[in-house]
Amino acid sequence: MTCRPKVLTTSASDRLPSPPARPVDRRAADGNLAEAVARDELRLLYQPILRIPDRAVVAVEALVRWEHPTLGLLTPDRFFAAGHLGGHMPLLDRWVLRRACTDMLELRGALGCAAPAHVNVNLSAPTLATDFTEPVLAALDRTGLPARRLRLELCEGADLETLTRAAPRLEILTRRGVAVALDDMGAGSTDLRYLSRLALHGIKIDRQFVARMLESPRDDAIVTLLTDLARRLRLRVTAEGVETADQLAALARLGVPFVQGYHLAPPLTLTDLTDILLAA
Repeated sequence: MTCRPKVLTTSASDRLPSPPARPVDRRAADGNLAEAVARDELRLLYQPILRIPDRAVVAVEALVRWEHPTLGLLTPDRFFAAGHLGGHMPLLDRWVLRRACTDMLELRGALGCAAPAHVNVNLSAPTLATDFTEPVLAALDRTGLPARRLRLELCEGADLETLTRAAPRLEILTRRGVAVALDDMGAGSTDLRYLSRLALHGIKIDRQFVARMLESPRDDAIVTLLTDLARRLRLRVTAEGVETADQLAALARLGVPFVQGYHLAPPLTLTDLTDILLAA
């Protein structure tokens, strides 16, 4: 029997109840990420990554949130800056790695071989400046997730020196089967040099170019250029931030194979993701 990934024929947003409206509180988060980890206040959501031709869910990206005791569910823009200043990003990344690997095993237990093939986990610039091979391999060993199921996304905020120094550690992980992608491609100033120095398996086109590609010939040209470049380098290319059917159609015409964004599916809890894929 051939096992195929689950297919989303309609937006996952259409299958979920609308969340209750919450007042927007723009205050800075109290406490720090170390305390949030200790109090078990962090949560992971998963945004599906789809293959355009058949809408198959081929991967999910792990996205962290903070269930703050007084401010509610916080997105990273509310606490990442403080996390960087406090030096807590490596701790956060280790927590995300362990949780994502554990959740991926649970998802595969529920869906079998029809589960998404990979889980994408972001590594912050401070983590890339450390010996990050140990926490990555430890997360895989402790959970039992096969290395080929994990894809690491390198943040655009890491400078060339940091990523150059990280290259030997990335090679250790790729030899074990972990894949590596460059996130937010086009948003940084030295991306092309990354392509020649790192053992990459894919790139993700930054959402700002996708958002404006239908109105701006320059942004459309950048998306086209990055797609062609990835194809020539035999890299997997994913477009982020797909918000409309017209954007999806334009990306399909350009030959972009993989996409993610709210038009297709929002970030989902593991329970909602499992239920939607079971129903697909």
